[in-house]
Amino acid sequence: MLQFNDLSLVLAATYLAQAIIGITLFIIYRHFGRIYDRKFLFRWAYAWMCFAVAMVAFIFLTAGVARMPAWYPLPLLVSWVSIAFSYAHIFLVMAGVYELLRAKNVSKKWIIRGLAVVGAVSVAIVFAFAFEPTYSAERYVLRVGLRYLVACVCFLAAGSLLFPKQMVGIGLKLMSGLMFLYGLIHAYYLMVVLSFVFKKPLPFPAFFGIIDLVLMAGIGLALIIWLLEDERERLNKTNRELDSFLYSTSHDLRAPIASVLGLTNLARLEMTDPKGLELVGMIEQRVKKLDEVIGDILRLSRSKQSKVQLTTVSLDALIDEVVADVKFAKNAPDIRLIYERSPDHVFVADFTLMKTVFGNLFSNAVKYHRIPQDDPYIKVTYKEKPGAVALTVEDNGQGIRQENLDRIFDMFYRASTHSDGTGLGLYIVKEALTKMHASVEVRSQVEKGTTFTITVPQPTA
Repeated sequence: MLQFNDLSLVLAATYLAQAIIGITLFIIYRHFGRIYDRKFLFRWAYAWMCFAVAMVAFIFLTAGVARMPAWYPLPLLVSWVSIAFSYAHIFLVMAGVYELLRAKNVSKKWIIRGLAVVGAVSVAIVFAFAFEPTYSAERYVLRVGLRYLVACVCFLAAGSLLFPKQMVGIGLKLMSGLMFLYGLIHAYYLMVVLSFVFKKPLPFPAFFGIIDLVLMAGIGLALIIWLLEDERERLNKTNRELDSFLYSTSHDLRAPIASVLGLTNLARLEMTDPKGLELVGMIEQRVKKLDEVIGDILRLSRSKQSKVQLTTVSLDALIDEVVADVKFAKNAPDIRLIYERSPDHVFVADFTLMKTVFGNLFSNAVKYHRIPQDDPYIKVTYKEKPGAVALTVEDNGQGIRQENLDRIFDMFYRASTHSDGTGLGLYIVKEALTKMHASVEVRSQVEKGTTFTITVPQPTA
């Protein structure tokens, strides 16, 4: 039966808390190891499990087991477990550090060999001076001091090696700093052991175990921060590469498409067969549709890659440029523009992005208008609000069904099966406005029309 006095009870409680932290870190590291498929996280996971097992063994050593003769089988076994799993913890931590720094996995064969050496060395440590009648200083240094020395050296090395690694954010640097501090606290524990041996004892730290708990918890939290930062950077890099690929590919496709369109024009001039002319017209129509899709992809890519450049934008000039771009589109000459021009209609925004926004809204309004009506129109209004300006683009066109309004800004979503759009226009509008921290709201009724309200925040004076 285990027996505790006041001091051993405090130590046992501390060891138990450390064991719980060790198991928690084992679960965290193993979980993220599976998610991110990184071998070194599994090494660290099992390292902290070994640490937890060692702490449980220390609980037994601080209790009644320690009162048995040192050469009894149970004290020998518990001592070996505490020593072997403590060294296994350090060995697996360093193996994980090596795998992280080298981006290369340590083979299972070498891990098994290393753990076998740890087990054999632990046996030698346990049996050294085990049969002496009293607890000698030599045995104390060998079992306790040597463990603190190895932990000190290895964690100081791990913290130093990890810190210079170039990573985004503070997670890895925080983890390396905490590992370094963990090594320093073990250096102090080593000094306590040596001072006891040389009869000049240092005061035993009242915070024994508490700072270990804080550092261990901090290391686990720092790991999570680093993994999230690292994964975000990897995702951003992947997105940048994808955007670059889309831009390059789309740009390269424009040249052959232009060539095909040129060839269809030549074929129309040379061909007299009505059926052949009809087929050439169909080919031209499909190629123009493909060119429209590629054009939208290019605009989306430019929007994502460009940096926001805020300038003073004149709404009059903006509408003039947008109208010049769409005035030759089908049905555009039949639609009336309602807008009261004013030199006071100015606001701060990115002109290029705003032109993309208005260009897509005008293009859609023209494309999906109801021309067979008395007065087809597109109406633009400007209104100042506290800290923002509200710009509306209203039409009396086909309108959008209520059940589709929530999805019209999704990529490649088309509200109607009869739509010949690419499904990218309103997505590009949303992306461009998001970059400027602006917002858009839409109201619509079928056969009545649609109103887009854009709210652009303005800098305060």
